[in-house]
Amino acid sequence: MMVMNTMKDIYANRTLLYSMIIRNLKGKYKNSYLGFAWHFVTPAIMILMFYILYTGIMQQNVENYWVYLCTGMFPFYFLQGCLINGSNCIVSNAGTIKKMYFPREIIILSDVASAFITFLIGYAVVITLMLITNCSFNGFALLFLPVIMIITAMFAIGYELILSTIVVFVRDLQYLIQALSRILFWVTPVFYVIDNMKGILSTVVGYNPFTYFIEIYHEILYDGNIPNTHYIMLCIIFAVFALIIGVFVFNRFKGRFAEEL
Repeated sequence: MMVMNTMKDIYANRTLLYSMIIRNLKGKYKNSYLGFAWHFVTPAIMILMFYILYTGIMQQNVENYWVYLCTGMFPFYFLQGCLINGSNCIVSNAGTIKKMYFPREIIILSDVASAFITFLIGYAVVITLMLITNCSFNGFALLFLPVIMIITAMFAIGYELILSTIVVFVRDLQYLIQALSRILFWVTPVFYVIDNMKGILSTVVGYNPFTYFIEIYHEILYDGNIPNTHYIMLCIIFAVFALIIGVFVFNRFKGRFAEEL
């Protein structure tokens, strides 16, 4: 019942949600000449750099390494960004929370939605360059991409709800998250092939939830395969579990946000 009421409140305040998403997207490149266009230009420059670097200068044993790198990097940046920025989003919107009433979940949803749009733009640029350079991919496998993107967004919403709530009461957590997020890059198979991992690193990578999300993106776009069923099930479990715990924790403590902030 509480969840249904929250959904109704969010829908009733959908204009606010939309405006906050736009604010997040425009705020990063505020007062620049290109404005929103930087969301296309930035990933395009990065992808072109990887393409030139790993096809003409630094040869890798992995075929089309730039594709492998890009197909894992953008979803990782999305998850990492939601981890860092999302954990702090309630605290950073303290002024708005104190001044007016609205469903506090809108702050989380707007943060994830704006990061997700940037993620989509980056992936659109990757697929476009793959077409231009005649990199093959499986059209049928590509049908699974929207599904795994939705599951990824659900996972991000879940852990943002949890972490943003805790940070309101334990501010030190945001600094710990920032430190740990740097380590995550090295224990997530973004720039290396998971099959080549050995020893303790292989164990750490296996316990990292981000690993399974990134591997599915590699399978769909780089390998051109239908995603591993085991990986999909794990990602769904991570997403549903994070959402259930996140909704419970957030609803339990959101009434105290204004006084704590």
